[in-house]
Amino acid sequence: MDVNKICIGLIVLFMFMGISVGVETWVQETVGALYIEGLTSTIHIHIKNNKDHVVYFKISNRYFLNPKGGGGGNNSSRVINWRIDWTDPPATKMVKSIYPELGGDYGWAINPGETKTICFKLSAVGPGGDIPAYIERVDSQENQYWPLISEPGIMADWFEPSEIEMLNTDLDLQFWQGKFSFTLINIDSQKVAGIMRAPIVPMNSKLTYSNPKVTFIDKDLVFDANIAAWNVVMESGASRYFTYTYEWPYYKAGSSHTGTAPSYTVPTSAANGTPSVPTKETGAAYGLFIVGAIITAAGLVYAKLIR
Repeated sequence: MDVNKICIGLIVLFMFMGISVGVETWVQETVGALYIEGLTSTIHIHIKNNKDHVVYFKISNRYFLNPKGGGGGNNSSRVINWRIDWTDPPATKMVKSIYPELGGDYGWAINPGETKTICFKLSAVGPGGDIPAYIERVDSQENQYWPLISEPGIMADWFEPSEIEMLNTDLDLQFWQGKFSFTLINIDSQKVAGIMRAPIVPMNSKLTYSNPKVTFIDKDLVFDANIAAWNVVMESGASRYFTYTYEWPYYKAGSSHTGTAPSYTVPTSAANGTPSVPTKETGAAYGLFIVGAIITAAGLVYAKLIR
């Protein structure tokens, strides 16, 4: 029995149980002032096929927010949709697609015993992309307190990078690196201040880079997640660019892996064969991407990503 797979299973179980070690109470808000737009992720992996025949794996075009500590109700959005900007090596369209409305599914073959190096970039479409949005913790309590209450800031979400090993136990994810970027904007008419967390964080991973430098690592929000957090003060209408990088695994049972990324050059242009997702300019059903509650501020319509 593979101890690594058991550990992964337990981590994922804890993740969806929403186990938290913190004691701060989240009180439900009515509206937020700080929104994310232009969210991107650049993923770099090393993965090995331990099977005696070729297998395939592919990119998931949809990120699912966790059902605990957030996740939304029956009418809430629980997803972030992604467009594939480029892949290296070039990806091939798969025989089946889960999300044809996002351009179809693209992936790679991996031969018996082969260790493959993959890099690809995704950009959010709709909320978090071209529609400013933020993650809300929907299991927050209704306010019943006075005269003082806690203000924990903006919520984060988390995932387990090695889920592919649960989906296919013959695949061995040996290294994972994710670089994320987004622009934070203040849509309020006044200066605001508070804690901003990285919107998407891999579990069992180490933060290796951030700009601006993180104020602290939030270890209380969920088990086994080192969540980047910034203390921000922003004037009305101001925007600020954030980028951060995580590497997995932070630790792995029975492994001598140190978490140091090998040298890798990110392509400067899109790889051949990668798809582009239609937008409102190209005539696609753009309304499919507008999900969650719609908030109007300063004459503009914003989509709020419900967590």
